[in-house]
Amino acid sequence: MRWAVVPLLLVAACDSSSGGTLGDDDDANAAVGDAAAGDAPGTCGLRGGVRGLTPRTVMAGGLMRTYLVYLPAGDPLAAMPLVVVHHGYTMSGQLMYDITGYKELADREHIALAFPDGQGGPNSAGAPWNVGANVCPSSAGPPPVAPGDDFALLDAIKADVDADQCIDRDHVFATGFSMGGYFSHQIGCMRPDFRAVAPHSGGTHDLAGCTNARRPIIIFHGLGDALVPPSCADPNAFPVLGTKPSAAMWAAHNGCGTTTTTRTVTGGRCVHYEGCPADGQVELCTFDAMPHCWAGGAATAGVYSCPLYASATQLEWQFFKQYAW
Repeated sequence: MRWAVVPLLLVAACDSSSGGTLGDDDDANAAVGDAAAGDAPGTCGLRGGVRGLTPRTVMAGGLMRTYLVYLPAGDPLAAMPLVVVHHGYTMSGQLMYDITGYKELADREHIALAFPDGQGGPNSAGAPWNVGANVCPSSAGPPPVAPGDDFALLDAIKADVDADQCIDRDHVFATGFSMGGYFSHQIGCMRPDFRAVAPHSGGTHDLAGCTNARRPIIIFHGLGDALVPPSCADPNAFPVLGTKPSAAMWAAHNGCGTTTTTRTVTGGRCVHYEGCPADGQVELCTFDAMPHCWAGGAATAGVYSCPLYASATQLEWQFFKQYAW
């Protein structure tokens, strides 16, 4: 199996300052987050964008980039959380919208959503995201690294959405599937303006170069994944010599203990690391025999959706609200 023919994915703002607590690193990097927000006080939401799902185009890092935005019914001047959802290799923002079921959650919880397309556009065979170096390899080898500036795309999306709907800067989140999952790890590592991340079916590097001292993270992986090995996420599942299990890496990086508690979910279990600081909780949800697909995805969304398992969409939002609010 080769990266060139196999898809990957990831998800997750007017200043409303809702009182969320920030990690120690956020004070040091406050200027980065403020610059990325893109709005001036009192100007957010004035464009009052169309509610529902709309396609967008933005210039980022010298490239014209595309994404989808979903805005639920609501007051454009009342700040909403934002979740940016990143797709996998050869996939698209539209496919992530179809798979994850985030629309229904957004309508209920009043969340703004963004579904970016990777470099090269939707369904491109080129590398969609710049995921960092020396990451846990897939069965097809290390994922290709996109040459562009995907952090600039995040900045452009936040500024564009913010013109339509005031975004709560304290509650901006990212998720993604497969290669989008790899990129979600990189966002958690490097972006102080993203409050927490939720990688699905991806891997990470050793976190040594992270600018964030810690970041709440919930990780999802199928134990039957033949593309990105479960050992990329779970240190106890089918260990592979030389891989860097992301759950253990993040627990050490965030300052958690080595003991865990486990709860059962449909088709699997979620392991929560004990002794984590308040702004550095780490959780790992694995699913028995589940292949390379989104847990609890829509039944009609194709091979990258596994509807018989607990919903990763619901689980990550519960995690965000409990540990990153």
